[in-house]
Amino acid sequence: MADDAPATPPNDKPEEPKSLIEKAGAALPIALTALATVFASMSNGALQEAMYWKSQAAQDQSKSTNQWSLAGFKRDRALIMQTTAVQLRASSGYAPAKFDVTLKDAATPEELQKARMWLTERGEKGGPPPVKLPDIEDEKIKELRDAIEHREPEHDLLKKAGRVEMTKITKAIDDAEKYTEHTDKEWTPILNLANGLVRAQLAFNPSAPDATQKSAGATAAQATGFDLEERRYRAESRLNQGIGFLYEIRTKVSAAESDKHRKKSEFLSYAMLVAQIGAVASSLALARKQKNVLWLFAAMVGLVSVVVGGYAFIPPALLPF
Repeated sequence: MADDAPATPPNDKPEEPKSLIEKAGAALPIALTALATVFASMSNGALQEAMYWKSQAAQDQSKSTNQWSLAGFKRDRALIMQTTAVQLRASSGYAPAKFDVTLKDAATPEELQKARMWLTERGEKGGPPPVKLPDIEDEKIKELRDAIEHREPEHDLLKKAGRVEMTKITKAIDDAEKYTEHTDKEWTPILNLANGLVRAQLAFNPSAPDATQKSAGATAAQATGFDLEERRYRAESRLNQGIGFLYEIRTKVSAAESDKHRKKSEFLSYAMLVAQIGAVASSLALARKQKNVLWLFAAMVGLVSVVVGGYAFIPPALLPF
């Protein structure tokens, strides 16, 4: 009809396009949650590496203890050899020991002469010769070794150990082990010949006219053999002590490396918590703007996780139980 009013057109006003900031704001909670997950994964990886280096420090400590125990055992054996040599020398009436026999199993006359000199001579001509592990050239390793010898506080030791390169202390240990192995291979043939010379003096006829004199000479030869063993044990004990110190140094270096990764894991945990707080805050802001229950629920879940994570950072001494 003509009197009817025209129908009001629907208000289909198109939505205004969202700005870049609004789009980024919508994606911010998801991005921060993903970032928190990345930080958590990195923190866990750093913690595992800290545990690895701590186990490495325990292994090095065990090796150091083994070297010190071996050094103590050899020092004890040296004292036993020394006491036995003194008693045998007194029993022989301080008769001179002579090693003028020729052994069939001697490799060369030079080695046989060297074995005689090790038994009878003293000083540079006697044996075994003085031993000394290869010198350490790295100043940081020397500084840490001196700190361990002077029993400085553990905090200072770890601080100095953190400046030592693992490759250099490992090389020092390898060089010391190779030197000890080379020394053992070099000494073994001469010591075997020396023991053969001592045993040769024990072969005499008890019913011979000069049996008393030969018995005294045999006892004196035994005393000389024990005296050589005493010097050998003392020399090897010093080598084991030196290697034990090197393993002790690497124990501190491994412990310092473990502390570095533990602190890294701790900082990454803080970063994860901060990212999670940011995700919660952005979720709350988005829920308020869009009046969306889903975003509000996500924010509440994130808030609970932040509270639980923050509780984990409370020092154990401050906990009521």
